[in-house]
Amino acid sequence: MNRKNEKGRDAMWICGKQAVKAALQNPKREILRLIVLESCKDFQNEKIKAEIVDKNFFNSIFGRDAVHQGCAVFVKKFRELFIEDLLKDESDERPFVFLDQVSDPQNVGSILRAAAVFGARAVVTTENNSPELTPSVVKAASGAVEFVPLIRVVNLVRALNDLKERGFWRVGLDERADKTLAETPLNGKFAFVVGSEGGGMRRLTRESCDFLVKLPCSDNFSTLNAAQAATVALYEILRQKKG
Repeated sequence: MNRKNEKGRDAMWICGKQAVKAALQNPKREILRLIVLESCKDFQNEKIKAEIVDKNFFNSIFGRDAVHQGCAVFVKKFRELFIEDLLKDESDERPFVFLDQVSDPQNVGSILRAAAVFGARAVVTTENNSPELTPSVVKAASGAVEFVPLIRVVNLVRALNDLKERGFWRVGLDERADKTLAETPLNGKFAFVVGSEGGGMRRLTRESCDFLVKLPCSDNFSTLNAAQAATVALYEILRQKKG
């Protein structure tokens, strides 16, 4: 396989042991190539034979600073999904997680991981000012992209309004809210909104929410990044649903 084909839009590299293992174990994922360092030569799979390469090969793909853990797979990308694709089963009450311009790839990856652990339906981001599904996002997600889709929309508020018309509640996480998430009943279908690392939710996004909630915190320190806040909130959502 030449390097030109490896840069095609229909395929991508995934690195890191957890992310690679999840891709190899996913029967829906088409594996095109598996590369490993000599130290990881036992990292095998019946889908495809591993190629042993050197560090320079990994550096040429991921850069010298990437933490690839000595293994990577080149895979076909999944078909692009839209929110409408996930609304066909009307009995599905798993929440959507909306990210209002969360721009840090590590945070987006961590939120995908939390979404998989706590049973969210999808993570939705904006096409602008948000990372694509890059190798760094996939690695931070630790295999979660095999289970939870990352959906990118042109207009976040419009997407939230469309869900409202379909019977979803829109819940925004805002530290200035009066009620905590634990004090808010989360029955039925809803979309949960997390703001950016610096400015939180934008005004129009905040105004489109049906209600705002905050996380309980100590009086001494109350700062969480977007991924930490989303993880705590998703845990509380699942706890209430399992009640």
